[in-house]
Amino acid sequence: MLNFDVLYLVECNISFNHLHDYNLSKEFFYLLHKLPSESAIHILEKIYENKKRIYDPISYLRSEFKRIRNIDFRPKHVPDHCSMMRKVIVTPTTMYMLPPNMETSNRVIRYFKCVKDNFLRVHFVDESSNKVGASSGDENENHSLALYNRIYYTLREGIKIGDIHYEFLAFSSSQLRDHSCWFFASTNSLTANDIRKWMGDFSDKTVAKYAARMGQCFSSTRAIQRLLVNDIEEIPDIERNGYVFSDGIGKISPLLAKKIVSKLELKNNIPSAFQFRMAGYKGMLCQDNTLQGNQVKVRKSQRKFESTHNELEIIRCSAYIPSFLNRQAITLLSVLGIPDEVFIRLKDQQVDDLNKIYENENKAINTLQQNSDEYGVSHSLADYIKAGFLQENDPYLVNLISLFRITMLRDIKKKAKIRVNKGAFLLGVLDETNTLKEDEVYCCVRNDPNNPSRKKLITGTCIVYRNPCFHPGDVRIVKAVECDALKDLVDVLVFPQVGERDIPNQCSGGDLDGDDFTIIYDEDLIPKKIEEPMNYKGQKPEVVEKVTMDDIKKFFVNYVFSDQLGRIANAHLARADFYPEGAKHESCIKLAHLHSDAVDFPKTGIPAVFPTKLRVSKFPDFMEKPDKPVYQSKKVLGTLYRSIKEEDYKPYVESTFDTRLCVKGYEKYLEEARIHKSSYDRSIKALMNQFGIMTEFEVVSGYIINTHPIDKKKTRDVVKCVMDAITPIKKYYRKLFDKEFYCYDDENFTFEASIQMQSKAYAWYYVTYHPSEQSEENMISFPWIVGDILCKIALKNHPIIRRNEPVRNLQQSRQLPEQSRQPPQQSTVNHNNFTTNRSDINVNNCSKDLFNSINIEDDILNLRKSILTR
Repeated sequence: MLNFDVLYLVECNISFNHLHDYNLSKEFFYLLHKLPSESAIHILEKIYENKKRIYDPISYLRSEFKRIRNIDFRPKHVPDHCSMMRKVIVTPTTMYMLPPNMETSNRVIRYFKCVKDNFLRVHFVDESSNKVGASSGDENENHSLALYNRIYYTLREGIKIGDIHYEFLAFSSSQLRDHSCWFFASTNSLTANDIRKWMGDFSDKTVAKYAARMGQCFSSTRAIQRLLVNDIEEIPDIERNGYVFSDGIGKISPLLAKKIVSKLELKNNIPSAFQFRMAGYKGMLCQDNTLQGNQVKVRKSQRKFESTHNELEIIRCSAYIPSFLNRQAITLLSVLGIPDEVFIRLKDQQVDDLNKIYENENKAINTLQQNSDEYGVSHSLADYIKAGFLQENDPYLVNLISLFRITMLRDIKKKAKIRVNKGAFLLGVLDETNTLKEDEVYCCVRNDPNNPSRKKLITGTCIVYRNPCFHPGDVRIVKAVECDALKDLVDVLVFPQVGERDIPNQCSGGDLDGDDFTIIYDEDLIPKKIEEPMNYKGQKPEVVEKVTMDDIKKFFVNYVFSDQLGRIANAHLARADFYPEGAKHESCIKLAHLHSDAVDFPKTGIPAVFPTKLRVSKFPDFMEKPDKPVYQSKKVLGTLYRSIKEEDYKPYVESTFDTRLCVKGYEKYLEEARIHKSSYDRSIKALMNQFGIMTEFEVVSGYIINTHPIDKKKTRDVVKCVMDAITPIKKYYRKLFDKEFYCYDDENFTFEASIQMQSKAYAWYYVTYHPSEQSEENMISFPWIVGDILCKIALKNHPIIRRNEPVRNLQQSRQLPEQSRQPPQQSTVNHNNFTTNRSDINVNNCSKDLFNSINIEDDILNLRKSILTR
């Protein structure tokens, strides 16, 4: 009897045609059975990674086992907040089984971790691996019915893999939008129904709401700590004129906020607000200095069902993110009177900055810092440039900068994603002090990359909007004011609790349960006059006497069948471009209302009916519809689209070795470094295969060009999944690096330890970059886990003083690797004696003068602080 982990990987390779039933004899399964499970899993994973058909599996199995028989396969490290999950992709005619992938866990998986392997993600797509449903554009009714029958049959009958039978369990709101759900393989003591009963009391008589309440338990979260009943207090909502001004927002004590920061190992400042789940509550918690201990105050609008699971779970924390326009925002601002020249000027400035990234280091640093991301990648790249790694044409840095530039240009062309320096993209919270007046907001941000603790108060006339936005009234004009009572709230947008109607609701029907808002204080982007906001009060949901699981399954199928969001959004964009009135045209106003109904479908269960007369048969060129009639847009979106030339990413593969990093005493760390690098590289390769990403540089940065041809997702969703997976991997190996020098609770940190840390960091660099360590498939991101230490070594050993000269050969990073060119002398290693032309230093025998120049006593305190806050 084969181990199920092994059997699943066999089925996985069969589903992708890497193995074929015809070639799998009893001898093959006998050999697999005799192999140690770790070896069998490694061999089968390699078959999947290579993506090539194995025609003689028995011979392949024997040869691979001979090759790896002496290798100690350590189990993959899985952080406490993550789990390895299997996923099946169902098409109308077949199923693709994906290898287990690491992902952030949820309440259900954490509690039932002893049977976590019994959970299965199931995703429904069409034969082209595109989204099933009305949004896919398939208008063949018979074909569509076949698709939906397939989905309902799978939900009703379940999925069988080997002897394991999986049955439908539930789905989260994001899974519903993605046409995915959870299945579970019942055991003798635990069934899917038992799990649903454990989750809470779902007594709602609306099928859609019942499903949404169950899905709340499957949100990807980080568990913080269980709260006592006395720590949780429910307070009343603030309501007026039928609007709930406090919809989705509660309060949290500063002490508990600090515990969250500690648990999540966050750097720098304590966030002002957190998106959370706890028992049957959801939404946001904002710091309130009047609360003590572990106090949390929640509102009725946040309670969605009854549950006794009082563990506080965090989805994300508030943070400053730069503001960007997009096609929807430009469409509305344009119709509100903002001249085309304003958008073109902003675009030209951004493109100019991206092109000048190749001209000198200061401009590259500024551009990276201005376009910061929530994962801190661009800031790290700026630090590496400051340390001189760009002057050395380090291939890791050169490739990441190239990817940064290409993805930014691609987003400008395909999404009109244009940076607005005078703005921010922030989570919305409520003024609990009742200080702000109607149409006033408070906004203080930390947006200085060189001084993360420095605050900037935004004041004056601003615009606020929320995506998606389709109605001209979705853009609101507000007054940002100074307010001492709110001075402790940073990197959030604070809305008033007074007025005829709350501002978030005026912005595309938003609320405060985790919605992001864009605030812009650039005078050129503030209209002189705005439109009345749209009424976003939705339809009343359908009610049944008692909700059954069959009702839930039918609702899922009905949603897939009736999902019109994509089509409605495309129709609005096309019609707003076609008509002179733009988004104010009657048909666009109707489409804005229709889109609101489609957004509410998961809550109401009532689908949006998309009439034929509002559909579009001809599209502007910037929408890139090659299978439809296309015309050249004469409006600003068309101008922006055609002004950008697409570029392909061509990896920079020149081998370099930076002798500035040489530190004595590194030899004793080499063997351990090789072991860690091998394990780390396997983790990176697994992520590359999981998401269909071609290079490690895309994985570690989130600057992703192409993704999986089978499991197709929106780029932003893939980026989030990838970064959620790579972040704990990096943290794990950083802890492996740090642990011998001090305990995380230990105050002892010596000068000798810091010297040893540099030696170890150089060992990690050595096993990655040194010519004697090179392999056929060389991966080089490993040492940059300790990039901060490499920067300190580089700067101490060889201070960088030239930053305004052109960056040597960086333009060549866009050339094909096969093209012949002379590598830069200073960064090229002589393979005969391993010496560089920049100095007479032998990298195997570095001089005492070089080591003596690495004097880091001045940096001990800063280095210690940076490690302890990691």
